[in-house]
Order: sequence, then C-alpha cells, then structure tokens
Amino acid sequence: MYDSKLGCQTITWGESQRTHFPDVFADISAAGFSGVEIGFRHIQHQSPPDIQRMLAAAKLTFIATHIGGNLEDAGQAAGERDTLEQVLDYLQKMNATILMYSGLKYHDAPQFQRDLRMLCRAAQRCRDRGVTLLYHNHDWEFADHGRVINTLVEQTDLGFCPDLGWVMKSGADVPAFLHRIESRIGAIHFKDFAAAGSITTSGVDTVMLGEGVAPLAEAARWALGRLPHVWMIAEQDKTDRPVAEVARRNADYLRRIFSVGGQPVRGNPPVHNI
Repeated sequence: MYDSKLGCQTITWGESQRTHFPDVFADISAAGFSGVEIGFRHIQHQSPPDIQRMLAAAKLTFIATHIGGNLEDAGQAAGERDTLEQVLDYLQKMNATILMYSGLKYHDAPQFQRDLRMLCRAAQRCRDRGVTLLYHNHDWEFADHGRVINTLVEQTDLGFCPDLGWVMKSGADVPAFLHRIESRIGAIHFKDFAAAGSITTSGVDTVMLGEGVAPLAEAARWALGRLPHVWMIAEQDKTDRPVAEVARRNADYLRRIFSVGGQPVRGNPPVHNI
C-alpha cells in the first residue's frame, strides 16, 4: 500500500482556498490523504508557521509547492530577491524539498532556448539549496513530435512529476513515457479526463479519478515496486461536485489501485507513441 505517500493538490478548491485553509486541510485529511501540494500563489502571503500550524492540526505533510513562468524575473525592483529565491526560502522554512514547475512552451527557437536555459539554471539553484525541481507536463510539450518533451528528457537533467492525464491528452503512451523517465520521477500527478480529445474541443474536462479515460490503474501497476518512496498525488483541476466528496473518492480510488492485486475501475483507451 502507498497510504503514507498519497497526496492531494489543492487546485480542486479553487482560488478561494487561501481564505479557508483549515477547512481545505480538514477535507483532505478526512479523505485519507497524508500530504498536500499547494500552488505558491496561494500560500506566499501566509507565513510558514501559520501554514505549518494548520497542517499539523490536520495531521498532513507539506509535500511541495508549484510555480510557473520566469523564475528569474528581471523586472523586479532593485534589491528585491528574485521569485525563485522567495520560493526556496519558503520551502526551507517548511522543511520541504520539492518544487514543481510547469509552463515551458515553444513559440520560436530563440525564446525556447532562453527559457530552457533559465529553467536549467533554476534547477541548479534548487539543488544548491537542497530542493529538487520537478517538471510538471501538460499536453503541449508532446506536440510537434514531442519537440519540448524530447528536449527536456534528452538535453537536461531535470526531474519530472509526470501528469498522467495530460500525457494521455497528448496522445502519448503513458506507461512508455513513465518507463522512459523512470529514474527521474520525483512524484506523479494522477489526473483523469472525461475524453481523450484535445481541450480545444472538449475543454478542461477533468473528472474524479477512475471516472474518465486516463490509464491510471495501468500506471499504478507500473509504479508498484518501482517507485516505493514517490508521492502519488491526486490533481483534479475543477469539479461541480462538493469538494470534500471529490477528495474522498479520489483518495479511495488511489488506495484501491495501489492495493496489491488492485484492478482497473475502467477500461483503458487505445494510445499511440509520440
């Protein structure tokens, strides 16, 4: 069982989460999760001791925070620490060692190389501070025959937090991608979508885990025995159901597929390689 390594991304609680973290953490704890990942924009104006106190009351571990964009923000006022240093200071005070990053896109070659160099410098700075930077994918990194994802895998030493739902949305083979980056996986995001098609036609149609078409149970079978110390994190972008119910059902699903002999709840859709 992975009970001690099942986490929840608080994105499901929306933008208002920062105003009622005790309730959010209570929902997550009652669902049976052991840890939480929170976007930095939601916690940056709350002190680490306050967040730690609320997490301790819910008996939860702080897994990681998540950020995107330019981590070197040259536009800040003189003398102000850059964005990355602020995040690393916060993580140090939280005794956390994982930083999630997402958002690298290809617009043109010069822009992409600049952004890639920025990200690699950021990863090195994280290592200097005892933090592992993990790249969280969407579907666009797999476009154009995997131009972005292939560069990240083949030309950098970045760690990864693969988002299984987005890998599926891209049309890539989920287990094959996991196998390709196995030694660099620091966490896994379990996300499910109602349909396999592009979000340009279906929208961000996230659903509760096991109710969609992402091959989550297949991924869990692959991970069992391979990644015993890696956090498995539920990440449902949005829902029209009560969030406490969503958290409980997502936790139940993860416990089920990570049980010995666990079986898929839904059939797996056909997929193709990058």
